[in-house]
Amino acid sequence: MPIGEITETLEAKLNASDYSLEEKRHLGALYTALKLRLHHTPSKPIYDLLSSLADNSPSGMKIKLGLARIDGINAKYDSAYTYFGELINADFNDKETKAYALAYLILTYNEAQVFASSAELLNTLEELSRELASPKLTALYYYMLADYNHSIQSYDIAYNYYKKSLALAQEHHFWVLISDNLYVIGILFRNQGQYEKAISYFEKTIENDKNIDMSYSEYLALYGMASTYFRTDDIDKALAMADKVTSHPLTASFYDSEIYRLKAKALLKVDRLKEAREALDMSRAMYNDYRTDEKTTWRADLEKLAAEITAKEGDFQTAYYEYIQFHNDYVEAKKYEELELLESADLINQIAQQKERALQLEAQNQAYLSMLEAKEAAQQTQKLYTRWLIVFVVLTLLTLATILVLFKKAKQSNALTALAKEKAELHNRLKTEFISNISHEIRTPLNAIIGFGQVLTEKLQDKDTKKLTNQIVNSSEMLLQLINDLLDFSKIEAGKLALDYGPYNLRHSLKKLADIFHAQAANKGLAIVFNIDKALPKQLIYDELRVKQVLANLISNAIKFSTQGHIEIGVHVIRLTEQDCTLEIWVKDQGIGISETQKENLFQPFIQAESSTARKYGGSGLGLNISNKLLQLMNSQIAVESDIGKGSRFSFTLTLLTANQHTPLPVDKPAPVLEFSKTHVLLAEDNDINVEVIQAMLAATNLQITRVKDGNQAIHAFADKGFDIILMDIQMPEMDGYEATRVLRQQMGVTHPIVALTANAMQQDIDACFSAGMDAHISKPIQKENLMTVLQRFLQ
Repeated sequence: MPIGEITETLEAKLNASDYSLEEKRHLGALYTALKLRLHHTPSKPIYDLLSSLADNSPSGMKIKLGLARIDGINAKYDSAYTYFGELINADFNDKETKAYALAYLILTYNEAQVFASSAELLNTLEELSRELASPKLTALYYYMLADYNHSIQSYDIAYNYYKKSLALAQEHHFWVLISDNLYVIGILFRNQGQYEKAISYFEKTIENDKNIDMSYSEYLALYGMASTYFRTDDIDKALAMADKVTSHPLTASFYDSEIYRLKAKALLKVDRLKEAREALDMSRAMYNDYRTDEKTTWRADLEKLAAEITAKEGDFQTAYYEYIQFHNDYVEAKKYEELELLESADLINQIAQQKERALQLEAQNQAYLSMLEAKEAAQQTQKLYTRWLIVFVVLTLLTLATILVLFKKAKQSNALTALAKEKAELHNRLKTEFISNISHEIRTPLNAIIGFGQVLTEKLQDKDTKKLTNQIVNSSEMLLQLINDLLDFSKIEAGKLALDYGPYNLRHSLKKLADIFHAQAANKGLAIVFNIDKALPKQLIYDELRVKQVLANLISNAIKFSTQGHIEIGVHVIRLTEQDCTLEIWVKDQGIGISETQKENLFQPFIQAESSTARKYGGSGLGLNISNKLLQLMNSQIAVESDIGKGSRFSFTLTLLTANQHTPLPVDKPAPVLEFSKTHVLLAEDNDINVEVIQAMLAATNLQITRVKDGNQAIHAFADKGFDIILMDIQMPEMDGYEATRVLRQQMGVTHPIVALTANAMQQDIDACFSAGMDAHISKPIQKENLMTVLQRFLQ
């Protein structure tokens, strides 16, 4: 019998008067289970009837489980969490139902993006599945762990657990769970842009349905195919597949609302505005009817789509107000999602507790083993052979039992360690993503401040105004240095910071530093003096940027914590040979000094000598930590001598190779050209202010700049009219810079240079740009000199 007929028959029986309450509870438990398989929700009268049947009996508990998940599907989270709480806290013996309640609650948390709470429950579900020794529950646990990692975009970890769940389900012929895994793996590949793999898994999902007595996953697989074709811009195929989804007998509003949204976007692209508006209205109606309590960036995107359709229809005033509504809804939803993602970093505390518990168990086992050994030694004093034999047998059995217990505990401990490692890796990934996001969000407005400031400085003639503008740029660059400190700290922690050695003149490097800090010192009445050994060679091989970075931190601190006297920068030659030179380099001040207690935390990240120091003097507390780590890469470290009220002396030693006469010396970079032989530039940038900055920087050149707002527009613009170079932002709506570059390179065969202009400045972001096929990376805030150098490289 078709599944639809089964549910209709059950509904009729539930409404009939010739069944007892207990019989209706059995019918209700079966009905909710079938509805959940279809991802469907019952009508309100049936829902109310099921609510009246939900109690603490076995069937009543299963009805509660169904209602909890149904409320979660409809985003009625308060009601869902109430039902889940009653199930999990109830005192009944059906642990399997409790395990499924945990699984459905995790799934609901993931959909609501409450990741920290979801992570807590995963441990409880694992313990229950191990206690019940159920392969099905174990496979379900792997599936939920994969779904959690999928939700927080840890795709590699998610894929591994999906494969574990799929293998266990295939081994025991859990056909429904096999279909679930095949479908979500297809969704995972779709989210990663691997569209051919995604389609192949959706096809496998439909093929597996032959093993089930109903088309369980055919509808979901068709939805997956349609959403994939929409992403590949194969609009005709996507629209045809969308009609199959919305006309399917097992159709569900949860997925149909998304299909109608994608359909509206596709129809908008081809200017079929009336059909686009109809599809948008269908998506809105389904979302508002079935997910009334949910406020997400997905829902906010419907308002943006409405604004775009209205604008194309020519009603710009209404479009403006719709876009304002989108912006407000999006900001509110995004704030909630980011906070939930950061909360999941609390997992590290759970890991520490689990590890401590495992260590306690091992200590108890060791004490028990020691007790048995003592008992065996006491029994050795017995004289009779029979007692010897009994003792020997008993001790042998106890020893075997102990070994088995220890073996089991060791396996559990190893499992906990493996899980702890995975969670620690997740924590590190979250930390890196957080630093990357903060860097991106601050660099974007700084790009405008520094960029416009540099342009103004070049144009202004009035000295006072020019001085004020310079101060704005200098202050902004100090803020940028704080962000760069965070990135350097992250790179060093990840072991990805490499030194760039070359021949340089150390005296010149020190003079440049003194020029930079001269005004800052003079404003405080301080003098900068040098004490440089005359035996210092003219050229040495070292990383000038990183040595200057270390000394800049030391000089900056010396000025910051001094109010009188002078700052001494010194170099002493300890040993000099034809091959190398060993130096002592120091920065000495006559400032406030540092106590012995304060020295203990001096090189810890984000910590200053006293809590009041940051308030009074400013700074992130990263400078000395980064400086010391940079010196460790050069086989050195900072030494500190200080007395309270008398000043401090920070020093370090370096052994550097000497530069011989054949070593090429650095040459000054030629002034960037203003006239280029190739002049057509395509700029893909969604931020209007960033566009103005770049246009202002290049105003004096002969370049012709065409601006587009996202990756899709960049692809179409390049196809319509060839350009000499593409300047590509990364974070853009519709299609980001990575995906647009891959389409240009892999599908269109474009060989023209593509340069990333982005606030994503971490090493993994740079690697991702080159991996996608870009030729260069310029981080925001954009330095005009860097931009002109790259343009000269590709256009001259």
